[in-house]
Amino acid sequence: MSQIELNFRQFLSKNPELEVCYQKGLINRRSLARYLITQGIAKPNQVDAVIAMLRRFEFKEKKEPKDLFSKIKVNIKDKIVILDFEKEKELIQKLEQLIEKTNYDRGDTLKIVVGSCSVKVFLDEENEKKVKNFVEKFKLQNKLSDISEISIIFPEDAIKERGILSTITKELAINDIIISELLTASPELLIYLKEEFVLKAYDILKRLQKT
Repeated sequence: MSQIELNFRQFLSKNPELEVCYQKGLINRRSLARYLITQGIAKPNQVDAVIAMLRRFEFKEKKEPKDLFSKIKVNIKDKIVILDFEKEKELIQKLEQLIEKTNYDRGDTLKIVVGSCSVKVFLDEENEKKVKNFVEKFKLQNKLSDISEISIIFPEDAIKERGILSTITKELAINDIIISELLTASPELLIYLKEEFVLKAYDILKRLQKT
């Protein structure tokens, strides 16, 4: 694989809309080659080399697994807050108290994600005060408010299917929707977005159900 092709693959991963437009015949190959050169994919004297690469490049736009998307269940919950703490052992122990105070039967949201360097807490904004009582001394690195949680539940077969996650993230990226956080608990996918993106994201998911 040439360096030009390697650069192009990396460029596509950041600009998925380009692949879609090219496959639909909306972009001239020579024009695309010139554009890629302006983006630093190749040197100015390598136009022909870029065109040759595009000619042999296999654009493998994976078709959505239609049967699986037609069976998804989508739920939305607003007014979520995400608290990002610096990771500390004592903090993790303290958060056990938060689990005890969470009323799951009432539909309360609580998810605790322990990463390599941080601990993130996902909960309802109205329950944020429950956290403040015992985590004030720990370092809060970041806080996201006005977040909505989109829960996508797939049939069990989705666990063995490739391209589920990439299909959704690509569609959101093409439509300029920023994912604030993403969690998986197969066969459920949880996407966290600013509330301004929710309606658009929901329309995209409904469209995937029908295609």
